[in-house]
Amino acid sequence: MISEYIDRLQNWRRTYGDKNVLSVSITYVFCKYLEETTERLKETEEERKQREDDDLAYREAPLPPIDYEDADLLQDVWRAMPDFIEYMPVKKFIKVLTFGTTRDYDNMRKRSRVNPVHEAEWRDRQLKLFFDRVSTESSIRKQLKGYK
Repeated sequence: MISEYIDRLQNWRRTYGDKNVLSVSITYVFCKYLEETTERLKETEEERKQREDDDLAYREAPLPPIDYEDADLLQDVWRAMPDFIEYMPVKKFIKVLTFGTTRDYDNMRKRSRVNPVHEAEWRDRQLKLFFDRVSTESSIRKQLKGYK
């Protein structure tokens, strides 16, 4: 269940996260292309096959396609929710967990005085509080679609 929550948050991050893409000069691209092609001209068929197999062995699996509807739902729920739910800073926690760095997360855990032994319970409780609101909003939206 928690892994499903994390997957949905990752989808949300991929949709609404920073889109910083470093620009690369066309000269650099051309030089890399020439470098790769000149090295490949000298390879035999067996060497080419070995190189392609090695490239495929270390390649990461492609990410699943972005679910924009779910990301919009999470964004809407997060935007509308209060800062604290049951005396826990759920809104800030979700923001840091989804869009923050590991350092941001550790700092928040320390400021909340959560012992590393109890960190999993603390994290799971806040995720559950957030996704309870998400499921409520989702059921409301389904009911409203049914009335149209």
